[in-house]
Amino acid sequence: MSVSCEKGKNALERDKVIAKVDGAEITGRDLARYYNTIVQPMKPNGAQKETVSLKLKKSLLEELIEEKLLLRVAAKEGIQVKDGEVERLYEKTAEDYGKGFKSYLKKLNIKPDEWKASLRRDLLIERVINRHLQSVENPTNQEIKKYYHEHLREFQVPMQYRFSQIVVPTLKVAQQVQEKLKMGEDFSKLAKQYSVFPEGKRGGDLGYWREDRLPEEFALVRQMKVGGISDIMHTPYGYHIITLTGVRDARVLSLKEAGPRIARRLLQEKRGAEKAHWVKELKEKALIVRYENVLKEITFN
Repeated sequence: MSVSCEKGKNALERDKVIAKVDGAEITGRDLARYYNTIVQPMKPNGAQKETVSLKLKKSLLEELIEEKLLLRVAAKEGIQVKDGEVERLYEKTAEDYGKGFKSYLKKLNIKPDEWKASLRRDLLIERVINRHLQSVENPTNQEIKKYYHEHLREFQVPMQYRFSQIVVPTLKVAQQVQEKLKMGEDFSKLAKQYSVFPEGKRGGDLGYWREDRLPEEFALVRQMKVGGISDIMHTPYGYHIITLTGVRDARVLSLKEAGPRIARRLLQEKRGAEKAHWVKELKEKALIVRYENVLKEITFN
Protein backbone atom coordinates (compact mmCIF):
# COMPACT_ATOMS: atom_id res chain seq x y z
CA MET A 1 0.00 0.00 0.00
CA SER A 2 1.08 3.61 -0.44
CA VAL A 3 0.46 6.49 1.97
CA SER A 4 1.30 10.15 1.36
CA CYS A 5 1.57 12.60 4.23
CA GLU A 6 3.32 15.80 5.16
CA LYS A 7 5.66 16.85 7.93
CA GLY A 8 6.69 20.28 8.94
CA LYS A 9 10.11 21.85 9.06
CA ASN A 10 10.78 20.38 12.50
CA ALA A 11 11.08 16.91 10.96
CA LEU A 12 13.46 18.27 8.33
CA GLU A 13 15.65 19.82 11.01
CA ARG A 14 15.53 16.67 13.13
CA ASP A 15 16.31 13.84 10.75
CA LYS A 16 15.41 14.74 7.16
CA VAL A 17 13.50 11.50 6.68
CA ILE A 18 11.77 11.77 3.30
CA ALA A 19 10.13 8.33 3.22
CA LYS A 20 9.75 5.04 5.06
CA VAL A 21 9.44 1.59 3.54
CA ASP A 22 7.97 -0.81 6.10
CA GLY A 23 9.61 1.35 8.73
CA ALA A 24 13.02 1.51 7.03
CA GLU A 25 14.00 5.15 6.57
CA ILE A 26 15.07 6.92 3.39
CA THR A 27 16.77 10.20 4.19
CA GLY A 28 17.76 13.35 2.41
CA ARG A 29 21.32 12.04 2.49
CA ASP A 30 20.20 8.97 0.54
CA LEU A 31 18.52 11.19 -2.03
CA ALA A 32 21.63 13.37 -2.41
CA ARG A 33 23.77 10.26 -2.79
CA TYR A 34 21.49 8.94 -5.51
CA TYR A 35 21.48 12.29 -7.29
CA ASN A 36 25.28 12.62 -7.12
CA THR A 37 25.99 9.10 -8.38
CA ILE A 38 23.22 8.76 -10.98
CA VAL A 39 22.15 12.19 -12.24
CA GLN A 40 25.13 14.50 -11.80
CA PRO A 41 27.64 12.24 -13.68
CA MET A 42 25.43 12.39 -16.79
CA LYS A 43 25.74 16.16 -17.02
CA PRO A 44 28.40 17.76 -19.24
CA ASN A 45 31.71 18.56 -17.56
CA GLY A 46 31.70 22.02 -16.13
CA ALA A 47 27.90 22.18 -15.92
CA GLN A 48 26.76 24.27 -12.98
CA LYS A 49 24.67 22.73 -10.24
CA GLU A 50 21.07 23.73 -10.71
CA THR A 51 17.97 23.85 -8.57
CA VAL A 52 16.46 20.37 -8.66
CA SER A 53 12.75 20.39 -9.42
CA LEU A 54 10.27 18.71 -7.09
CA LYS A 55 9.24 16.50 -10.01
CA LEU A 56 12.79 15.17 -10.35
CA LYS A 57 13.12 14.70 -6.59
CA LYS A 58 9.91 12.68 -6.55
CA SER A 59 11.18 10.56 -9.43
CA LEU A 60 14.48 9.94 -7.63
CA LEU A 61 12.61 9.05 -4.45
CA GLU A 62 10.61 6.41 -6.32
CA GLU A 63 13.89 4.97 -7.60
CA LEU A 64 15.18 4.86 -4.01
CA ILE A 65 12.03 3.12 -2.81
CA GLU A 66 12.45 0.55 -5.58
CA GLU A 67 16.11 0.14 -4.63
CA LYS A 68 15.18 -0.41 -0.98
CA LEU A 69 12.63 -3.08 -1.91
CA LEU A 70 14.96 -4.92 -4.30
CA LEU A 71 17.85 -4.90 -1.83
CA ARG A 72 15.52 -6.38 0.76
CA VAL A 73 14.63 -9.18 -1.68
CA ALA A 74 18.34 -9.76 -2.32
CA ALA A 75 19.02 -10.05 1.41
CA LYS A 76 16.06 -12.39 1.91
CA GLU A 77 17.24 -14.67 -0.89
CA GLY A 78 20.87 -14.64 0.22
CA ILE A 79 22.19 -12.93 -2.89
CA GLN A 80 25.65 -11.53 -2.21
CA VAL A 81 28.45 -9.61 -3.88
CA LYS A 82 32.05 -10.31 -2.94
CA ASP A 83 34.38 -7.48 -1.94
CA GLY A 84 36.78 -8.44 -4.75
CA GLU A 85 34.04 -7.94 -7.35
CA VAL A 86 33.34 -4.44 -6.07
CA GLU A 87 37.06 -3.57 -6.02
CA ARG A 88 37.56 -4.78 -9.59
CA LEU A 89 34.58 -2.81 -10.81
CA TYR A 90 35.78 0.27 -8.93
CA GLU A 91 39.26 -0.03 -10.45
CA LYS A 92 37.76 -0.49 -13.91
CA THR A 93 35.62 2.62 -13.41
CA ALA A 94 38.64 4.60 -12.19
CA GLU A 95 40.63 3.41 -15.22
CA ASP A 96 37.85 4.47 -17.61
CA TYR A 97 37.69 7.94 -16.05
CA GLY A 98 41.48 8.35 -16.06
CA LYS A 99 43.82 10.14 -13.68
CA GLY A 100 41.22 12.70 -12.67
CA PHE A 101 38.86 10.15 -11.10
CA LYS A 102 39.54 11.13 -7.49
CA SER A 103 39.10 14.80 -8.34
CA TYR A 104 35.89 13.90 -10.13
CA LEU A 105 34.54 12.17 -7.02
CA LYS A 106 35.54 15.13 -4.90
CA LYS A 107 33.70 17.46 -7.26
CA LEU A 108 30.58 15.33 -6.85
CA ASN A 109 31.09 15.34 -3.06
CA ILE A 110 31.34 11.53 -3.02
CA LYS A 111 33.89 9.54 -1.03
CA PRO A 112 35.46 6.44 -2.66
CA ASP A 113 33.75 4.20 -0.10
CA GLU A 114 30.39 5.74 -0.98
CA TRP A 115 31.01 5.07 -4.67
CA LYS A 116 31.97 1.47 -3.87
CA ALA A 117 28.82 1.07 -1.79
CA SER A 118 26.82 2.32 -4.76
CA LEU A 119 28.54 -0.22 -7.02
CA ARG A 120 27.71 -3.00 -4.57
CA ARG A 121 24.05 -1.99 -4.52
CA ASP A 122 23.98 -1.90 -8.32
CA LEU A 123 25.44 -5.40 -8.55
CA LEU A 124 23.03 -6.78 -5.97
CA ILE A 125 20.04 -5.26 -7.73
CA GLU A 126 21.23 -6.49 -11.13
CA ARG A 127 21.50 -10.03 -9.75
CA VAL A 128 18.17 -10.08 -8.00
CA ILE A 129 16.44 -8.73 -11.13
CA ASN A 130 18.17 -11.28 -13.38
CA ARG A 131 17.12 -14.09 -11.06
CA HIS A 132 13.49 -13.03 -11.08
CA LEU A 133 13.36 -12.37 -14.80
CA GLN A 134 15.08 -15.57 -15.93
CA SER A 135 11.68 -17.14 -16.60
CA VAL A 136 10.89 -14.50 -19.24
CA GLU A 137 10.83 -16.39 -22.52
CA ASN A 138 12.63 -15.32 -25.69
CA PRO A 139 10.35 -13.95 -28.41
CA THR A 140 9.03 -16.54 -30.83
CA ASN A 141 9.79 -16.54 -34.54
CA GLN A 142 6.17 -15.53 -35.12
CA GLU A 143 6.55 -12.52 -32.81
CA ILE A 144 9.75 -11.48 -34.58
CA LYS A 145 8.16 -11.87 -38.01
CA LYS A 146 5.08 -9.89 -36.93
CA TYR A 147 7.22 -7.03 -35.59
CA TYR A 148 9.29 -6.99 -38.77
CA HIS A 149 6.31 -6.63 -41.11
CA GLU A 150 4.64 -4.03 -38.89
CA HIS A 151 7.78 -1.87 -38.65
CA LEU A 152 9.38 -2.15 -42.08
CA ARG A 153 10.34 1.53 -42.04
CA GLU A 154 12.74 0.84 -39.17
CA PHE A 155 14.75 -1.46 -41.40
CA GLN A 156 15.20 0.84 -44.36
CA VAL A 157 18.90 1.44 -44.95
CA PRO A 158 19.73 4.52 -47.08
CA MET A 159 22.50 4.62 -49.65
CA GLN A 160 25.97 4.19 -48.14
CA TYR A 161 29.35 5.44 -49.26
CA ARG A 162 32.74 4.02 -48.43
CA PHE A 163 35.66 6.37 -48.73
CA SER A 164 39.21 6.98 -47.61
CA GLN A 165 41.05 10.19 -46.87
CA ILE A 166 44.53 11.57 -46.56
CA VAL A 167 44.91 14.49 -44.16
CA VAL A 168 48.08 16.58 -44.09
CA PRO A 169 48.95 19.77 -42.19
CA THR A 170 49.97 22.06 -45.08
CA LEU A 171 48.79 22.91 -48.58
CA LYS A 172 52.26 22.28 -49.97
CA VAL A 173 52.30 18.69 -48.76
CA ALA A 174 48.74 18.18 -50.00
CA GLN A 175 49.75 19.36 -53.46
CA GLN A 176 52.70 16.97 -53.45
CA VAL A 177 50.44 14.07 -52.52
CA GLN A 178 47.92 15.10 -55.17
CA GLU A 179 50.64 15.03 -57.83
CA LYS A 180 51.68 11.53 -56.77
CA LEU A 181 48.07 10.38 -57.04
CA LYS A 182 47.79 11.84 -60.54
CA MET A 183 50.91 9.87 -61.47
CA GLY A 184 49.07 6.70 -60.45
CA GLU A 185 50.56 6.03 -57.02
CA ASP A 186 48.44 3.98 -54.63
CA PHE A 187 46.10 6.01 -52.40
CA SER A 188 46.33 3.57 -49.49
CA LYS A 189 50.12 3.58 -49.58
CA LEU A 190 50.28 7.37 -49.62
CA ALA A 191 47.78 7.58 -46.75
CA LYS A 192 50.01 5.38 -44.62
CA GLN A 193 53.01 7.51 -45.54
CA TYR A 194 51.56 11.03 -45.22
CA SER A 195 48.22 11.15 -43.38
CA VAL A 196 48.30 12.57 -39.85
CA PHE A 197 44.91 11.12 -38.88
CA PRO A 198 44.62 7.72 -37.11
CA GLU A 199 42.94 5.97 -40.04
CA GLY A 200 46.05 6.71 -42.11
CA LYS A 201 47.61 3.60 -40.58
CA ARG A 202 44.96 1.51 -42.32
CA GLY A 203 45.27 3.29 -45.63
CA GLY A 204 42.91 6.12 -44.80
CA ASP A 205 39.82 3.89 -44.88
CA LEU A 206 36.81 5.42 -43.07
CA GLY A 207 34.42 2.57 -43.84
CA TYR A 208 30.81 2.92 -44.99
CA TRP A 209 28.75 5.96 -44.04
CA ARG A 210 24.97 6.28 -44.40
CA GLU A 211 23.94 9.07 -46.76
CA ASP A 212 21.81 10.71 -44.05
CA ARG A 213 24.75 10.76 -41.61
CA LEU A 214 27.47 12.16 -43.82
CA PRO A 215 29.36 15.05 -42.18
CA GLU A 216 29.23 18.21 -44.29
CA GLU A 217 32.89 17.97 -45.25
CA PHE A 218 32.28 14.56 -46.83
CA ALA A 219 29.09 15.48 -48.70
CA LEU A 220 31.06 15.72 -51.97
CA VAL A 221 31.26 11.90 -52.18
CA ARG A 222 27.63 11.94 -53.39
CA GLN A 223 28.85 13.43 -56.67
CA MET A 224 31.95 11.23 -57.01
CA LYS A 225 32.43 8.01 -58.94
CA VAL A 226 33.98 4.94 -57.35
CA GLY A 227 37.73 5.27 -57.75
CA GLY A 228 37.54 9.03 -58.18
CA ILE A 229 39.79 11.39 -56.22
CA SER A 230 38.67 14.75 -54.88
CA ASP A 231 40.36 18.11 -55.12
CA ILE A 232 42.25 19.32 -52.06
CA MET A 233 39.81 20.40 -49.37
CA HIS A 234 40.67 22.59 -46.39
CA THR A 235 39.06 22.22 -42.93
CA PRO A 236 40.14 23.28 -39.43
CA TYR A 237 41.84 19.87 -39.17
CA GLY A 238 44.12 20.28 -42.17
CA TYR A 239 44.10 19.58 -45.92
CA HIS A 240 42.07 16.57 -47.07
CA ILE A 241 42.10 14.44 -50.19
CA ILE A 242 39.28 11.92 -50.50
CA THR A 243 38.69 8.88 -52.69
CA LEU A 244 35.38 7.02 -53.02
CA THR A 245 35.95 3.25 -52.76
CA GLY A 246 32.45 1.81 -52.63
CA VAL A 247 28.71 2.48 -52.83
CA ARG A 248 25.80 0.48 -51.46
CA ASP A 249 22.32 1.18 -52.81
CA ALA A 250 19.43 1.96 -50.46
CA ARG A 251 17.55 -1.16 -49.40
CA VAL A 252 15.43 -2.79 -46.72
CA LEU A 253 17.09 -5.26 -44.36
CA SER A 254 15.79 -8.80 -44.79
CA LEU A 255 13.96 -10.55 -41.97
CA LYS A 256 17.05 -12.73 -41.47
CA GLU A 257 19.28 -9.66 -41.12
CA ALA A 258 16.90 -7.76 -38.85
CA GLY A 259 15.85 -10.78 -36.79
CA PRO A 260 18.57 -10.67 -34.09
CA ARG A 261 18.00 -6.96 -33.49
CA ILE A 262 14.25 -7.48 -33.22
CA ALA A 263 14.71 -10.42 -30.86
CA ARG A 264 16.88 -8.34 -28.52
CA ARG A 265 14.38 -5.49 -28.56
CA LEU A 266 11.37 -7.68 -27.89
CA LEU A 267 13.14 -9.54 -25.09
CA GLN A 268 14.15 -6.24 -23.52
CA GLU A 269 10.54 -5.04 -23.73
CA LYS A 270 9.26 -8.26 -22.17
CA ARG A 271 11.78 -8.07 -19.35
CA GLY A 272 10.98 -4.39 -18.78
CA ALA A 273 7.25 -5.10 -18.55
CA GLU A 274 7.79 -8.03 -16.21
CA LYS A 275 10.10 -6.00 -13.98
CA ALA A 276 7.61 -3.11 -13.81
CA HIS A 277 4.83 -5.54 -12.86
CA TRP A 278 6.98 -7.20 -10.19
CA VAL A 279 8.14 -3.91 -8.65
CA LYS A 280 4.53 -2.67 -8.62
CA GLU A 281 3.56 -5.76 -6.64
CA LEU A 282 6.43 -5.20 -4.19
CA LYS A 283 5.28 -1.62 -3.63
CA GLU A 284 1.66 -2.66 -3.16
CA LYS A 285 2.64 -5.17 -0.48
CA ALA A 286 4.84 -2.68 1.39
CA LEU A 287 3.78 0.15 3.68
CA ILE A 288 5.32 3.21 2.02
CA VAL A 289 5.09 6.65 3.63
CA ARG A 290 6.34 9.71 1.76
CA TYR A 291 7.04 12.98 3.58
CA GLU A 292 6.50 15.39 0.71
CA ASN A 293 7.00 18.64 2.59
CA VAL A 294 10.40 17.43 3.75
CA LEU A 295 11.25 16.36 0.23
CA LYS A 296 10.58 19.88 -1.04
CA GLU A 297 13.22 21.27 1.31
CA ILE A 298 16.03 18.87 0.34
CA THR A 299 18.92 20.48 -1.53
CA PHE A 300 22.02 18.94 -3.05
CA ASN A 301 24.52 21.80 -2.66
